[in-house]
Amino acid sequence: MPWGAIIGAGVSLVTGAMGASSASSANAAAKRDQKRQEEFQKDVADSTNKYNTEKFKIDTANYEAMYDYGVKTSNRNYRRHKELVDFAFAQDLRRFEKSNEIAAGQFGLNQEAAEQAFEGQLASVEDMFLANQFQGETSLGALQDVYTEQGFNRKEQDTKLLGIRSKQNLGTASITNQIDSLMTAGSLQKQATLVEGLLAEGKSSLGQAGKSRIKAKQASAAALQRGIIGIERELTGKRTQAGIELAQLNAETSLAITGVGLNLEKIDSAIESAEGEAEYNGRIMSANMKSFISQTGRNIDELIQQKKYADINTQASMMLEPEFSGYDPKPKPPPKQQFIAPQEAIPGFTPAATQQSTFAPLIKGFGGAASQLAGTDFTSLFGGSRGTPGAGFGNRPGGF
Repeated sequence: MPWGAIIGAGVSLVTGAMGASSASSANAAAKRDQKRQEEFQKDVADSTNKYNTEKFKIDTANYEAMYDYGVKTSNRNYRRHKELVDFAFAQDLRRFEKSNEIAAGQFGLNQEAAEQAFEGQLASVEDMFLANQFQGETSLGALQDVYTEQGFNRKEQDTKLLGIRSKQNLGTASITNQIDSLMTAGSLQKQATLVEGLLAEGKSSLGQAGKSRIKAKQASAAALQRGIIGIERELTGKRTQAGIELAQLNAETSLAITGVGLNLEKIDSAIESAEGEAEYNGRIMSANMKSFISQTGRNIDELIQQKKYADINTQASMMLEPEFSGYDPKPKPPPKQQFIAPQEAIPGFTPAATQQSTFAPLIKGFGGAASQLAGTDFTSLFGGSRGTPGAGFGNRPGGF
């Protein structure tokens, strides 16, 4: 079928022509793209250079402004720091002066309190001394009262003793007189009885004779004897009674004298006891006074120690005298930063546009057409045998 080969060859040629046209259009587009890329790269480089230049100017201006601001701030802070240091030092000086003023007042109070305490201790000693004096006077007064009272008691006992002795003497004299009287009366009575007996015997002798007279004389003699014995017995009993009374008087007198002696011993014992008590009280008062004085001395030592502690505590509470610490070093400007001008930007590399060959599609189309037409019998197209020119073409209207 030669028409198919012809059509195929035509298609190959058309395809080749279209490929060549497309390659030419692509090449033109690539050139336009290359030009636009180059223009874009140039615009980018110009914009970057402009931005970098403006940024460099702004950055350097900002740095200079910040540098000046930092230096001024440092100087201002330094001046403010000096003002604060001066103010703080002045405040420390005022606090130090106030602390000294308070401490001086506290030292004065400590001294005043110590003096009052010392005066109190001395007053206590004086009070104790006066109390001892009053107590001593009281003790001496009591002893004097005892002396006076016991003196009266002694005089009373002496008087009582004189009465006892006087009573004894009087009683002894009375009993002696009584005995003497009894002896005298007894002797007289004996004599009277004897006379009466003799008279009775005489009467008996005169009135009777013989045995009767003898009996009468014997009876008279017996009566006389009984009378004399009775008188003697009576006298003996009265003498015994008088002796007993005398003994009783002596016993009573001895007991009374013994009682007076005991009372005198009691008086001496009371005086001795009062003197011992007064001496004991004196020793106690002396010991108490000595102990009180020793305790007062210890109290004063303790007060002195307490004042020392109070002064030490006051001294410890005082502020130390402030010392000026000085100012911080004056700030120095820091070294300035070195800036490098921005490097100029150049347009970026734009590779050359890739070009397609416009002949290759034609050559390919011609090659394809040739391959389609190669070995095709065109005689049938002109009505003749193969090899007759024009065979097979006469039957087509218009031919080529």
